[in-house]
Amino acid sequence: MRGKGWLLSAVVGCLSLVAVASAQGYPGGPLVAVTDTGPFCASCHSSADREQLRGLPAAFIENQFFETKHYKAILEGRGPYKDMSPRDRERLLEDVKLTDANARVTLTAPGTVSRGQTVQVTVTTRGGAGPVVGVMLVDTNHRLQSRPVTADGWMIVGAPVVIGPDGQEQTKWVNSRIPELKKNLNFVLVFGIKSDLANKVFPETKVTYTLRAPSEPGRYTMAAAFIHGTEKASPLGVVQAAAGPMPRGGSNGPSSRIRFSVVRTITVQ
Repeated sequence: MRGKGWLLSAVVGCLSLVAVASAQGYPGGPLVAVTDTGPFCASCHSSADREQLRGLPAAFIENQFFETKHYKAILEGRGPYKDMSPRDRERLLEDVKLTDANARVTLTAPGTVSRGQTVQVTVTTRGGAGPVVGVMLVDTNHRLQSRPVTADGWMIVGAPVVIGPDGQEQTKWVNSRIPELKKNLNFVLVFGIKSDLANKVFPETKVTYTLRAPSEPGRYTMAAAFIHGTEKASPLGVVQAAAGPMPRGGSNGPSSRIRFSVVRTITVQ
């Protein structure tokens, strides 16, 4: 009989396959993958809390937690941070911590709806290093087991309405779908993201989804996933590459975050 060691190897192997399949991370966003998705796709990112990996081996959870996976690497000067001076590593970590402290996501949704009723839910984000952030509407707050909200009986009606940090509506993401395909996506990229750490100014975005409630009565859960970078908000966290500015930790590094909103329970009656 195989024990917990097998389970840990299987989980790590699964994430490795995801990372290999994607070839590289997406510091500027997955610009060609204009489709529904879940937060499992961000295998190289760090988890902003341990709860989003509940039920998995303790060692795996700890290794994915942002303070272990990212902060510790900077402090110890490992990998891409090895050529930085101790003082520069301290400054980079200060900037990353400030970015983390000012990143949040909320989901506003009704508590009770009728079967088949059309309702709106809104995801509000704050922070992120830019140039983009990702927003997903999912059924729960588990990094590796949440699903698009449509898997639980909801239908997304039409394209999400995206308001960028300048307060203007954005259609760039949904219009990247080829013309014959519908635009009722659970995942969107929001463009024009930039944090000003010196002045403590952080971008805010809003994504509104129009949903048709499930046909079956019951209690349904819903959450928003927020994916954002940290290092590129800091002058010390940016390196120039052929593809453009990259986070110092690399395109497959741990400097991005996965955060979840509070899970909302909606009664369908």
